[in-house]
Amino acid sequence: MVNFAFGFILMMGQLIGVGGALPQVVEAEYPDHTVSVGKAAEVVLSINVQDGYLINHTPPMQLKLEATSGVTLAESSMTSPGLDPDSTDVYYVNIPDFKINLQAARPGAYEVPGELVYFFCSKADGFCARQTLNVRVPVLAE
Repeated sequence: MVNFAFGFILMMGQLIGVGGALPQVVEAEYPDHTVSVGKAAEVVLSINVQDGYLINHTPPMQLKLEATSGVTLAESSMTSPGLDPDSTDVYYVNIPDFKINLQAARPGAYEVPGELVYFFCSKADGFCARQTLNVRVPVLAE
């Protein structure tokens, strides 16, 4: 019994590590975020995944954005496609981009805050978890 408890504590210590949090395994990228004032526009949020990790397509990724003064969002909540046609399992082969439709009322630089919720697995140890990435979508209105 003591060996089991010691093993469990050791395993949890390795998974959680110092600071009590899992490492962030994705990074958000915004290839083009310049829009024309007063016109409907699309800003793309792309996801890059660290080597050694996979992103589940079931359940799908969820993006929730918060209202920002000066920027009108067509949708504040989006979900990635539930299936990847190139996948033969539950992981994305091609991680889909989120296309954020919006309109800026005035010229300026804005940030639209939000959260990306996703499930990932580690290839090395088979560990899977839910994770949240705080995003700040940049919008440059000209």
